[in-house]
Amino acid sequence: MMGMFFRQLYTLTQAGIAIGPACRELERRAPTKLREVAREMAVAAESGLRVSSAMDRHQSLFYPWHLGVIRAAEVGGFMPEAFEQIAHAYEVEWETRAALRLRMFLYTVVGMPAILLSAPLIITLAQPIPREGWTPALVIATIVHYFKVISLPIALGLVALLLVWQILQAITWFQGVQQRIVTRLPVVGRVARAAALDRYLATLGLMLRGGLPIAQAAEDAAIAAGNASLSPKLLALVPALRQGASLSSLLVETRIFDADTLNMAATGEVSGSLPDMLARASGYYREDNEARRRMLLRLAGVLFGVFCLCAYGAMVYFAVKTYFDFAFRVGEWMTEGLQ
Repeated sequence: MMGMFFRQLYTLTQAGIAIGPACRELERRAPTKLREVAREMAVAAESGLRVSSAMDRHQSLFYPWHLGVIRAAEVGGFMPEAFEQIAHAYEVEWETRAALRLRMFLYTVVGMPAILLSAPLIITLAQPIPREGWTPALVIATIVHYFKVISLPIALGLVALLLVWQILQAITWFQGVQQRIVTRLPVVGRVARAAALDRYLATLGLMLRGGLPIAQAAEDAAIAAGNASLSPKLLALVPALRQGASLSSLLVETRIFDADTLNMAATGEVSGSLPDMLARASGYYREDNEARRRMLLRLAGVLFGVFCLCAYGAMVYFAVKTYFDFAFRVGEWMTEGLQ
């Protein structure tokens, strides 16, 4: 939904339509949840105000880095490119989540109910045989009891965890904590860093192309990076840039850029084509992000499948073992009864 919203904004503004009329057009066609946002953005644009001021009133719908990109674009005059950058990020996020949710549905939603429903029966079979034997009423009562005390609490707990996770995802401070943790992970961290550095370099290159001072451009681009772990390091470059330090030397000190990016930045400063070189470096990070994201999805699918296979295999093994134990105990109980 949000990806389509920004994709339509990019298409309309790229075609030469002003932001105000473009938002008015989306006000008529956008989903109900976004019509008010489009209307407020149109009013702000028509009144000569910044569009980001209208978006800022709906922070529950936008990530902080979205607002950073829009604010930077308003200063640098590259709103269509900003809309395209946000739309692309939403599309990538939607594609990633769709792939993960499909795997979770196949392995969890299909397999988990089977486990929760069969667990009470397996536990019942593992219980000692009553002196008077198992009667249908006693079996049903025992299964219902274990369903209430084991399966039902587990199901409710999983649903509660999912709801809590959805609520926390909308809180800014939790997003920051999550970004700091994710950035430090081995494989996932590389994907998160590549996405943040792509946004930083793309925004910085566009703002420099628009003629903004490098210190102001670097400050706005650092906010637009939208990563709680990397943005402070990038913001720390601004004071030195105000004093006349070179961007390439400062990027080296951050130790978060690869050698190719650092060489391209240095070449851009010497040749006077820094915006173009930063845009090209941004493209490399975007390609790296796409490649690593696809690899991560495949790896996640394999690991999740192996984990679920082991869990279901252990459940089947326990069920078969319990069944044969129960059969032997029934035989012993019948023998004792005959004696």
